[in-house]
Amino acid sequence: MTPERKRKMLKGAALAVAVLVTAGCFMAVPWIGRALPASFGAFLTMTPLQPTIPVLRPEPEPHESPLWSESSEESLPEEESEEESLPPPPPEDAITVLAGSYCWYEAHETPTLDLMNKTNYKVDVGSFLEKDFPITPSTEEGPLVLIVHTHGTEAYLPRGVDYYLPEEDFRSEDPRETVVAVGNAIAETLESLGIGVVHDPTMHDAESFNYAYVHSAAAVETYLEAYPSIRYVLDVHRDSIFDGNGVCGKTLTAVDGKETAQVMLVVGTDESGSAHPAWRKNLTVAAYLEERLNRFYPTLARPVNLREHGFNQWLSPGSLIVEVGSCGNTVEEALTAGEFFARAFAVLVKETG
Repeated sequence: MTPERKRKMLKGAALAVAVLVTAGCFMAVPWIGRALPASFGAFLTMTPLQPTIPVLRPEPEPHESPLWSESSEESLPEEESEEESLPPPPPEDAITVLAGSYCWYEAHETPTLDLMNKTNYKVDVGSFLEKDFPITPSTEEGPLVLIVHTHGTEAYLPRGVDYYLPEEDFRSEDPRETVVAVGNAIAETLESLGIGVVHDPTMHDAESFNYAYVHSAAAVETYLEAYPSIRYVLDVHRDSIFDGNGVCGKTLTAVDGKETAQVMLVVGTDESGSAHPAWRKNLTVAAYLEERLNRFYPTLARPVNLREHGFNQWLSPGSLIVEVGSCGNTVEEALTAGEFFARAFAVLVKETG
């Protein structure tokens, strides 16, 4: 074989091997693509991968629920409930409320029955526990308790807010923001414990503050005539507390591990000229009730407040003003206090009825 022919044969063999190798590579591409990572396979087939873009959840819509309904809050997703409970940041001119306990004894001390006497009468409030309870059991079918609101526009701060603006007047005609909401909480709690209640949500000061007690007296008289079974009239208010610099304060304590506003019973007298000679009967009811409040919920009750004005309490010996919290308290704190108050009040009604 000549050298020339041998060189041609080698060249032909090399060409055949190259063809076979190339064909094998093309045949192996699908297998190689399946064996390699998806991203490399997509690159080989020139199919671009879809980019991974984080999906952002839209902000939840504002959720409105009844102030005293727990079930509506429990139905919310956890993260939405937490976001809803966060108060808005305070404006630059906001004034922070001053929180404190207005009870005359400390939480670790034995509760005491105290009196804040704003009259000239000499009164030993402890001695009233030795008097006969002045409320006779009802012989009529019907509600035992009437709840009214002489100053129904008295409002609280929103949930979770501990500040207010300089122009704040602490008034509202939205019942969800006022003492009317607390009246609802007291009524619902009493009814759940088997005590019949009539709750009048009328804001008797909405049209005229000066005639509020005149209007509420007319309403109470109407209810007492319509329901002879009524033995107690609770006029639910909230206090106004300001320090020497004009900064609003709020009553605050802890009961059963819950932060709550405090409660004050106000008893009127005839010192200012009211036709109310039997005011000591009302004070006896207050003393009995204060003792239950101290026994079951220490530090919830502030001292009983004895005043010179009558406050319509001559209409029934079971008439009391119940001041739940103050203008610096939140609605939530006041509702909590209202429920605790109602439970202690229910004990009194059942023990004396």
